[in-house]
Amino acid sequence: MSLLNDIDLIKKYDKFDMHHLIIHLPEQILSYFDDINDDFKNTPLPHFNQILIFGMGGSAISGDIAEALLGSQIPIKIVKDYRNSFICENTLCIFISYSGNTKETIDNLLNVITKTKHIVAITSGGKIKDIVSPEHHLLIIPSGLPARAAIGYLFFTLLKVLELYKIVPCHKEQIEVLIGNLMQKAAPLCFKTDTIKNLAKSSAESIYLKIPIIYASNHILSPVAYRWKCQINENAKLPAFNHNFPEMCHNEIEAYVSELFDGNFIPIILKSFSDDKKCSEKIKLFQSILDKRNIEYLEFYADGNTDLINIFTLIYLGDIISFYLAILNNVDPTEIKYINYIKNKLS
Repeated sequence: MSLLNDIDLIKKYDKFDMHHLIIHLPEQILSYFDDINDDFKNTPLPHFNQILIFGMGGSAISGDIAEALLGSQIPIKIVKDYRNSFICENTLCIFISYSGNTKETIDNLLNVITKTKHIVAITSGGKIKDIVSPEHHLLIIPSGLPARAAIGYLFFTLLKVLELYKIVPCHKEQIEVLIGNLMQKAAPLCFKTDTIKNLAKSSAESIYLKIPIIYASNHILSPVAYRWKCQINENAKLPAFNHNFPEMCHNEIEAYVSELFDGNFIPIILKSFSDDKKCSEKIKLFQSILDKRNIEYLEFYADGNTDLINIFTLIYLGDIISFYLAILNNVDPTEIKYINYIKNKLS
């Protein structure tokens, strides 16, 4: 019997109901349809030549997705440290901190707030709410979640902001399709579905006791591979790494010459059906090397006809896989002891 079919075991370790938060991502995405137009009704629409998105960890991933998805329409730079960034009068600065208390994000806000009036803050509260002045845009989202479990609120609020500034076109129709897609996946992936019929459970069992290396087949899926890595780190408390095609074919692929680590790692390849043919050929050659070496690997295809849907269908799957890995690893997927240790020491 699969351990992941033991509902009592799942409930034992999932003390704060992370499973519920992950499975109900479609309900978060519905927040996109909330009316925040009033906040921008009297806002002039300047021509921005770049966007800076400040954030850390589970809050910053929304910026990573925005850069991959929309970066061809306007330069987007993600700031995840304390560096001083070039800001001019045509720079839009967006600060994302779910808690509102992220030290790096607050420090950057205090530095930027005297340099530009084009500031948007997305948060559930905290100190940022008190720092942002009335001339800026403060968007409050529901509180009480781990930041990494609030990706629906964070990203789709960010997307709505970019739409209201007329920086990107409206994504309403795509989002409606995405919500329906994820709702159809919820039951097959939830903890009540038997492992033999549950892709997330069976995949977690294949990954268990190995270190996953997640590869994105294209730049659009790059933040998804990184999201998988981070979710496995935080939820399952396991090492994980990520890289991208075709770049890995110019460096990391040589690591597979070594036989010292056979059985310790499991490559995971994230793909879409619209992948470039040249890149797909490189992935096939990489897989042929793995086959010759008898190295087990997993591959997953994004399930959509747009980049936005591809990104979030794979995020949904990766998040729930990381949850089941936590159960197999006998850990609470919500607890983040060492992250909180550092935060508390530096507060």
